[in-house]
Amino acid sequence: MIKDFVILGGGSAYTPGLLQALIHQGNALGLERIRLYDIHVEHLELVGRLGQAMVQSAGASFKVETAFSLASALEGADAILNSTRPGGFEARRIDETLPLALNIPGQETVGPGGFFFALRSVPEALRVADTMAAVAPGALLLNYTNPSNIVTQALVDRGGVRVLGLCDQSDEDLQALAQSLGHPGEPISYRCNGLNHATWYSELSFGGVPLEELPAVLDAPPDVNEEHRLRFELSLAMARQTPGYWPNSYLPYYLYPEQFVRLSRQQGPRSDAIVAKLPSYYAHFREEAAKDQPHLVHHRGTAGFGDLAVTVIKALKNQQSTALVLNVENQGATEFFSASTVVETRGKLGPDGWERVAAPGIPPDHSALLKQLETYQHLAADAARSGAETSILNALEANPLVGTAARAKQLWELARQQYGTLLPVLA
Repeated sequence: MIKDFVILGGGSAYTPGLLQALIHQGNALGLERIRLYDIHVEHLELVGRLGQAMVQSAGASFKVETAFSLASALEGADAILNSTRPGGFEARRIDETLPLALNIPGQETVGPGGFFFALRSVPEALRVADTMAAVAPGALLLNYTNPSNIVTQALVDRGGVRVLGLCDQSDEDLQALAQSLGHPGEPISYRCNGLNHATWYSELSFGGVPLEELPAVLDAPPDVNEEHRLRFELSLAMARQTPGYWPNSYLPYYLYPEQFVRLSRQQGPRSDAIVAKLPSYYAHFREEAAKDQPHLVHHRGTAGFGDLAVTVIKALKNQQSTALVLNVENQGATEFFSASTVVETRGKLGPDGWERVAAPGIPPDHSALLKQLETYQHLAADAARSGAETSILNALEANPLVGTAARAKQLWELARQQYGTLLPVLA
C-alpha cells in the first residue's frame, strides 16, 4: 500500500489538478502524506499552500508537505511520480522550433525535439533513481515525464529501480473516437500493442458493441484544437487503410510530417501559448490558497488530469487487479519486440504488481516503422545516459523523421548553438 507519495515537479500548474483528483478519492487510497518537490521554489511554496488548503477544506485523510531538496523529498517514500520538465519552457520552445529548419515536425515527444527533451529528462530521471536507491530503496517510480518511452527505457536499462511508465494518450485517443462515434462516456474495451505514442488499438468495442466498420463520415470532436483535429483526421485515414485497427494519434507525425510542419509554421510554438497562460493559473492558485474553502477551477490539463496516476495508486491497493495501459519492459508480452524493450501495452495491475497479458499483433504494413522506432528508442536511451557525441548522432540518424547521418549532424550543430547549457551534455 502507498502511504507516502511524492510528486516531483510539484510546483507545476498541473499539480493542483492532480491533488484535486487525489482528494476526490477521500480515504479510499490509504494515503497519509503527499510531498511536493520542485526547483522553482516560489511555485512550489504556492502550490503547497494551495494543496494544504484544499486538503483541510475537504477533510482528506492525508497531509500535503513541501520539500526543498531531492533527498529530503524522496526519503522514506513508497511511490514517486516523476512529472518534471528539465529545461523548462525555454528548452521546450527550442524542441518545437529547431527541427522546422530542416522541414521536420517540432514536437516534444516525437522526432528530434523529443530526442533533445530526452537528453534533458533522462539524466534527471537517473539522478532520481540514484537518490531513491540511497533514501527510498524499494519505492516505486511512476514516470510521467516525456518522452515517456525513452525515459522509462533508460531507467529499465539502469536496473535496480521499480518503474512503471505512465501516459494517458490511449484514454484521450479512444475517448475522442468514442465521442465521434456517438458513444461518449460509454465503457471502452480494446487491446493494444506498440511503443509510447506509437501504439495500435484493436478489438475495439464501445458500450459492449464491437466496432466492426468505421462509418463513411466521421468528424473529429467539435471541441478539439486544430492540431488535435489534424491528428484525428489523419488517424482516421490510417485506420481506413488498416481495418480492425485504430492508431495512436501521434503516429501520423511519421507518415504525414509535411502537414505538421505547415501547421506549426502557421500557429507558432505551442509552448508560447502555454507560457502566456501560466500567470493566470498561478494568480488563481494564489487567490484560492488564501481561502478557507478553495475552489479550484483553473489549472493546466483537462478536468480529468491526474486520473491515471490515481488509478495506478488505487490498483496497487485494491485486491482485484485493474486493466491498464502502461509502459513496461516487454518480457514476453509480445513477440514483436525484444524482451528488454519498454513497450506500451494493456495488462493488469494489482497489489502484487504488473501482470503481463499477451498483446495483439501489429498491422503488417506498419511493422517496419515500429521496428525502426524500437531501434531508435534503445539508441536514444543509451545516448541520453552516456552523453557521448557518437551515440547522440547515431540515435538522431535512427529517428524515422531524420533518417540520414547528414541531417543528424545538422540537427546536432543547431542544438549546440540553440540549447547551449540547457542540455546537460553541453553544460
